[in-house]
Formats: sequence, structure tokens, C-alpha cells
Amino acid sequence: MSASSIHRILLASIAAALVFVSLSCDDAGTPAPAGQVWTCSMHPQVRLPKSGKCPICEMPLILTKATAATPKKEGQASPEPEAMLTLSEHARAMASVETVPVQRRQITHEIRAVGKVQYNESALAVINSRVEGYIEKLYVDFTGVQVKKGDHLVEIYSPDLVLAQKELLVGLEGPANNALIEASKLKLLRWGLTQEQVDDLVQKRKVSERVTLFSPINGTVTERMAVQQAMVKSGEMLYKLANLESLWVYLDIYESELGWVQQGQDVTIQAEAYPSESFTGRIWFINPVLTEESRTVKVLVNIANTDQKLKPGMFVSAMIRVRVLADGKAAPTGLGGQFTCQMHPQILQAQAGACPRCGMALTVIPGGKTKSTDAELNVLAVPIAAVLDSGTRKLVYVEHAQGQFMPMEVKLGPRAGDYYSVLAGLKEGEKVAVRGNFLLDSQFQIQGLPSLFYAKGQAPAAGHQHGAPPESKPAVAPAAATGHEGHASPKPVEHKH
Repeated sequence: MSASSIHRILLASIAAALVFVSLSCDDAGTPAPAGQVWTCSMHPQVRLPKSGKCPICEMPLILTKATAATPKKEGQASPEPEAMLTLSEHARAMASVETVPVQRRQITHEIRAVGKVQYNESALAVINSRVEGYIEKLYVDFTGVQVKKGDHLVEIYSPDLVLAQKELLVGLEGPANNALIEASKLKLLRWGLTQEQVDDLVQKRKVSERVTLFSPINGTVTERMAVQQAMVKSGEMLYKLANLESLWVYLDIYESELGWVQQGQDVTIQAEAYPSESFTGRIWFINPVLTEESRTVKVLVNIANTDQKLKPGMFVSAMIRVRVLADGKAAPTGLGGQFTCQMHPQILQAQAGACPRCGMALTVIPGGKTKSTDAELNVLAVPIAAVLDSGTRKLVYVEHAQGQFMPMEVKLGPRAGDYYSVLAGLKEGEKVAVRGNFLLDSQFQIQGLPSLFYAKGQAPAAGHQHGAPPESKPAVAPAAATGHEGHASPKPVEHKH
């Protein structure tokens, strides 16, 4: 438990003691009946049979009402104290206790992550020289230029291309040999000429010493190796192209959140360059390997970037909103079995086919087709403000009647926004304290009743035991003092941390 939480509980204990004194003021000055237990509001482990002062801090002891003597019939065991606290309207106002009913509602678990924009690897291309030659003219001479399919890139002189053109013309002028003619055409196409260039050669019957190479795809030049008047060899790379209309974002998802992530989930992306805008993508791939150094898993988000505002290399923040089911698990996306485009993830179709925007073959989204109903998404939820968490137990205080509060240990699902899903311990309509519950818990501790740190109530103890765990074996209560307790205070116990 954090130090700030412990500090809040200590402050609540002081306030609860003041509330308890206001509740117990009518008991002041009355003789102590047998069976009563007196305790200290600052040290509730002190349990003495008589009034007086705390042996630790010398504060006046207060009476615990829950352990007051109760008449019993002959042969009947003493009744156990009931874990119930009753507050008057005045005491409730002093403690600022507020309650809300437990209701069913639709809740969403939010996953926040950071990531980096990268190229869509399926949209990368390399322009190579397929023949040996010399670059006579460079049309695209710097990186960042956007080219379209069919745009000219370089003009190259290649003796091999000149010879291949002459072979085709010889085949056309000689005896009819369709096999030779088709082989010559195919060679030119394989060496980088377009079908239009081959057809023009057949029609004009004129060899071109310099041949222009064109871009086979749309894209942005990310690397340029071609240099004016340079010699290139067969297979040498001239340009690298990337289609920036579709990008990938790799998010780092922590191990504890991995169970909420599914393929096909929508992701909202924000970049520092555009603080007022958000971009939507879809989870496309979940890396099967965990990064041990950061305890994270890389999750790939496919984003349509038609306006090309996002740039590779940008750092972004992401939000994944997951609907929660009644059993505390993530609701299915309902997209399983549908088909989408790698380049345009916003495209969804029930049947296989081609993307209506780019013509690429659609791929199937894994997972079930079932979509959660409204009834499954109506989750019994309790506000996070109502839950006291010790790290091992979760407790809420339920108001069973006007001003009557009882602790209830609950089993909760994961946090979803401002609520927890309730798996066990509460019913719909029950009222729980969302304000003043720390004061209520402190009051239960003072009275020795079951509370957050004492599941079975607090047994008699004495001494100042800093750091002792709540369930540690209590020390033996000090013997009853003899003499006039009000005239002389006992010597305080040595304070050892």
C-alpha cells in the first residue's frame, strides 16, 4: 500500500475519533460496567478494561460501544459483536458520508500506450536497373519527391537494350517467326521497358539509343542512389519508394494489458504535430515475442494516411477502448471473419475480394464473428471511490438501513474508467459509501470490528508496534492499573521504530 494511502488512513483515524467522541459524549462521566473495553483513537491496538489515558500517547481513552456487555441467558455463550456502525444525521454530516446505489452500466477499459510511426512494409518498393548502362538524364534527383505509377525516373543508355531492340526488328523484318518475335518482346519487358514502349518500337521500327525507365507504383522517394552520368550495373538499386498513404504504428503494450488487446480493435492515435486532431487505425498484428527489457509487446496498428499528415519517425500516443463484459473480460470486436485491406484498413467486407480503392486482395480478420449484446455489456459496476484496497483485500461499506453501515469484502474485475466491474459481494441497488469510507473504516478499527486491515476484527493489544502487520499476533494486554488512574499517568512505553 502506498505511503499516501496510509497517510490518508491516519488522518481519517483522527477525524473518525472526533466523530466517535461526538457519538460517545453521552457516555462521559458514567461508571464503566463490566465487560466494556476502552481504546485509544490514535492507537486502536490498545484495549483496556477501564477508562484512563493511553499508555502510549496519554490521550484520553474512549469506550468501544461494540464490546459493551450484553446480558446473556443462562447456558448461552456471549454473543459476538455485530459488524455494524450506526451514525446519526449529525455524525453523518460531520463525517461527510455520501452513498450511491450500485447499478448496471456499460463500462470501458482504456489502454494508453505510446508508439512510433513507421513505413507500411507491404507498401515498399525498390527500383533497380535490370541492365548495365549509363544514366544520361535524371528526372527524380532528390528524396521526398512523390511519384505516380508511370512517371519517368531516369533516361539510360544501355548497349544491351539497343541490341535487344535490334533483335526484335530483325525478327519482324525476316520470315514470320512468332516464337522469336514474342521472345524478343518478353526480353524487353523483363529489362524494364513498358508495354507502350515495346508497341511503339514495333510500330515505328526505330531503335531508341536512350531508354526512359518509369515508376511501377505510386510512392514517395525515400532513398536515391541514382547519380547523373553514373554507370549502373544489372541489379543495382536506383530508388527506394514508399507509399505513405498507409502507415504502420508500432505500440508498446505492457504485459499486464496484453489480455485486453485483440486484432481488429480500433485505436485512436494522437501526434504532437496535430494536438487538436486524432487519427483512427486498426490493430493488424500482435507480436508473439515479449521484449524482456521493457516487459512490453509490439502491437502493429494500420492507419490510412491519405492526407499524409503523419510522417514516418513520429512519436504518437494511443488509446484503445475495450468494452467490458459482465464477467470482467474484454468484449469481442465482432469483426472476426470479415475482410479488410492492408493498405486501407477502414475497408470492411463480409466476402473476400479486391479492395475497391487500390485493388489489393482483401485479407481476413481472425477471431469470432459474435458481437456482444446490450445485456452482456450491462455490467454491475461500483465507483472506484467506494473501494478500499489494502493490496490483499478490497472492501466497500454498504448502507443496509438509514445510517447503518457494514463492511463488505468484494471481488472486482479490472478498473474501467471510474468504475470496477463487480464479480461477487454486491447486489444491484445496494448503497455504498463513496465519500467518508476511510472515516467509517477507522471507526470500525477503533471499535475492534472487522475492517480493511483486520478481517476478523482487532484483538486486545498494547504497546506501540510500528510496522507490525495487521494480522500479527497481538501482545498481551497490560494488567489493570490499581489506584487512582486519573491522578497519575503511567510511564510511556519507549518509542522504538
